[in-house]
Amino acid sequence: MTGRAPLDAARPFARYRAELALGTHWYLAALRAAGTWTLRSELVRQRRLVYLVDGQALDLLLVIERLVAVGGGAKRAELDRLLFAGEPPIPLTEAEFRDALGPEGYSAYLNYFFGITVEEALHCAVELEAAKAHALDASASLGIYERIYGRSLSELLAAYAEERGDDPPQRLAWPAYKSFTYWLFRWRVRTSVAPRIASDTRKALDYLRRQRGPGGSPDPLRPDADSITDPTAAPPNIIDIRRSG
Repeated sequence: MTGRAPLDAARPFARYRAELALGTHWYLAALRAAGTWTLRSELVRQRRLVYLVDGQALDLLLVIERLVAVGGGAKRAELDRLLFAGEPPIPLTEAEFRDALGPEGYSAYLNYFFGITVEEALHCAVELEAAKAHALDASASLGIYERIYGRSLSELLAAYAEERGDDPPQRLAWPAYKSFTYWLFRWRVRTSVAPRIASDTRKALDYLRRQRGPGGSPDPLRPDADSITDPTAAPPNIIDIRRSG
């Protein structure tokens, strides 16, 4: 087990290189560096990379990809399995993962996991339910957005745009889609009662577990984590990171 890079190497790229120099495995080095990340977004080779969705939700895999692209250190096959299959190259417990990211980075990661990954899974789970609905079911004619949020997609897009002072979008680029999904999560949390929030979230987590296979975790980066221990509880509170950059 290697020691940590000193705090004076806190800027993420310098921190990542310092950890590698100490002999730290590249994945653990990247997690520790990601815990110091402050940049919301940047333009790289004409591609807009949004690392902190709405300044709150840390896209951890995108940050790791960027750190490795600049600092090297990772085997291509290991990086690809992490980015495309969510398979970490070394096993870390929930406590080790949380410690590597630090309190603020870990909270920002959970914002992304619950606010985007789980919310997308909820859409898929409800879509499967809708496909199995009986024709005489009163909700059979409802789309997935009406089923989950009580409004149509066009109504939700209009509300999303209104909060931002924009016109309703005709199409969503990938970063905007993530922002909209995160907004939907926050809409669901503030407009639904706690038992319904917990029920929907549990449904989404169960869907993720099924996708991972028998015994799989809904979050392979935290394989021993019990995401929600109380079935009547809501997801963690949204943490406002208020980062600059």
